[in-house]
Amino acid sequence: MAETTNKKIILAVDDMAVSLTTIRTILQHEYDVRLAKSATLALEMLKQFKVDLILLDIEMPEISGLEFVGLLKKSPELKSIPVIFVTSHANPQFIDQAMAFEAEGYIVKPFIPDALIKRVKSVLGEESGE
Repeated sequence: MAETTNKKIILAVDDMAVSLTTIRTILQHEYDVRLAKSATLALEMLKQFKVDLILLDIEMPEISGLEFVGLLKKSPELKSIPVIFVTSHANPQFIDQAMAFEAEGYIVKPFIPDALIKRVKSVLGEESGE
């Protein structure tokens, strides 16, 4: 029932519940936002449904965001899913390292809600008309 939505599906992956809640609150009106508290859980979820975009933290236990993207890129079924890193790391070294993984963007937390919405719309090829 809830699966028959025309909304694009965004998977937010972050070990911090407050970050997941914030992302869902900002995007839930326009998108079907699914949440995963770990990269391991996200990988399981990706076996269950198609995702249009992944919002991904870098610093997580078990599997880091960078390792997660590395796993995605090795999978023929998953490698084309766009990824935007959403992380507290503003260090240029982290940004360069993340972008080397062919991410579609890098947003530093705490972020401005409008900036997140604009980046998501841009990556999904949607108009950001006001």
